[in-house]
Amino acid sequence: MKALSLKNGKMADSMILAVVLVATVYWVLDSILNIFFSNQFNLIAQLIGPDLYDVYIRVVVLCLLVILGSHAQSIINRLNQAKQKLNESEELWRSLVETAPDTIMTVDQAGVIRFINHALSSMPPETVVGRRLYDLLPAESRDGAEDIVKSVFRTGQTDTFQLCMGEQRNPTWHTFRVGPLRLEARVIAATIISTNITEFKHAEELVRYKELFDNVGDGVFILSRTGKFIESNGRIEERTGFAKPELAALPLRDLVAPDQAGLVATLMETARRKNEARCEVNLKTKAGAAIPFEINCRYVVYLGKPCFLCVARETTQTKRLQDQLVRSARLAATGQLAASIAHEINSPLQGISALLNVMRTAYGGDEYLKHKLDLVKSAFNSIRDTVKNLIDLNRPGKEKKQPTDVNQVVENTTALVRSLLMKNMITAELELAATNSTLIASPQQLGQVLMNLVNNSVEAITGVPGYLERAF
Repeated sequence: MKALSLKNGKMADSMILAVVLVATVYWVLDSILNIFFSNQFNLIAQLIGPDLYDVYIRVVVLCLLVILGSHAQSIINRLNQAKQKLNESEELWRSLVETAPDTIMTVDQAGVIRFINHALSSMPPETVVGRRLYDLLPAESRDGAEDIVKSVFRTGQTDTFQLCMGEQRNPTWHTFRVGPLRLEARVIAATIISTNITEFKHAEELVRYKELFDNVGDGVFILSRTGKFIESNGRIEERTGFAKPELAALPLRDLVAPDQAGLVATLMETARRKNEARCEVNLKTKAGAAIPFEINCRYVVYLGKPCFLCVARETTQTKRLQDQLVRSARLAATGQLAASIAHEINSPLQGISALLNVMRTAYGGDEYLKHKLDLVKSAFNSIRDTVKNLIDLNRPGKEKKQPTDVNQVVENTTALVRSLLMKNMITAELELAATNSTLIASPQQLGQVLMNLVNNSVEAITGVPGYLERAF
C-alpha cells in the first residue's frame, strides 16, 4: 500500500512537470516564431510577449494545460484507487477460496469447469479444468446433475444435489450447491460448492445400525475384516456373558470350539466372495458353556470400511424340538414294528389259548393239572392283552375321534411301559378318580401322547446325575 501511494505521488508530480514543460515549450516556440517573423527584434519583448494580448493568450493556454493535466491526474488517481481495491478484493477472494475447506468451482453453460480451488475426488485441479463436470461424476448421477445446472442457468435460482463418489469399498458422499454468477442481469456462469458429508453419512449410518441393534430380537454384531468384534448388541452380550469391551478384544474364532475355527474362516471367506454366507457353530459363554447358534453373515461397508454384519440366532430350542420330532418319529416307527410283531404273535397265542381250553376240558377231573393250566392261561391272557394294546395303539382308524374311556387308555399305556419303568427303578401309581372317564377323542393319539409323556418323564428322571447309582 505504501509503495503504491509513493508511486501515485510520483505519477502526480510527473504530470505537473509534464504540463509545465509543455507550456514552456509552447511559450518558447511562440517567441521564436515572433522573433523570426517580427520586423523589430526585441528579445525581452518577444520572450514576454510583444503585447498584452499575446501575454494573455499564453497565460490562458498555460492555465488550460494545467487544468487538463490536473483533470487527467484526477482520473488516473481514481483508476489507480479502483484498481488497488480490485486487487485487494481479488486477493481476499483468492485467499478465501484457497483456504476454504470445500471445493469451489465455476462452470459455463456447457458444464465445462473454468476454475477449481481444490482436488475433486482425488483428481488434481489442473487435470479437471477444461473438462465437463458431468464426465467426472458417476454415470448414474450425470443426468440429474446436468438438469440442475441447466435449471440454475435458466431460472437463476440456487439448487443442490447429493451423490456418492469414489470406490465402492471406500465411498465418499458430497453435497453440491449450485448458484448463479451474474453479470448485470444475465447468468454468465454457475458457482458450485462441493462439501464432503461422508462423516455426516457415517453418523447417520451409525444411528441406523444402533437402532437395528437395539430393536432386533436376535444377537447382532459387526466384525472387522480380521474377524474382531467392532459392534455388538445387548442380545449377544447377554447370551455370552461378555461385556462390550471384552468382546471388542476378541476375534470370533476365540468364541467357538477349536474344531469349529475353520467354519468361522470359511464363513468370512464365503461372505467376502458371495456377499452372504451362513453356518452353525457353538459360541462359548464367559462361564465356559457352549450355546448353539446359526450365524448369517453379510459383507457390508460400515463407517466407510468393509466389514461383516452377522445375525446370530440361538438354536437351542430348535434343536430340542428337532430331537423331540426325531424321538416321536422313532417311537412311531417302533410302535408300528411292535404292532406288526404283535399281529404275528397274536395268531399263535390264540391257538395256544384254544389248546389250553381243550386240555382243561379233557382233564377236568385232575384238579392239580387244572390249577396249573389256569396259571398258564392267565399268563397267556396277560400276553394277549399286551399284544392287543399294541395292536390297538397302531390300529388304522383308531386315530378318528370316538367315545373313549380315558381310564382304560391310561391303564393300557401303563401296561405297555411297565417294563421300561421297572428297568429304570421307577414305580407308577395310578389314581383314576374320574366318575365319568368317557370323552370324544382318538384313543390312538391319546395313547401316543401318554406314552410320550411317560418316556420324557423317564428321561428327565434318569438324566439327573447319579440317579442310577442312588437307585441301585
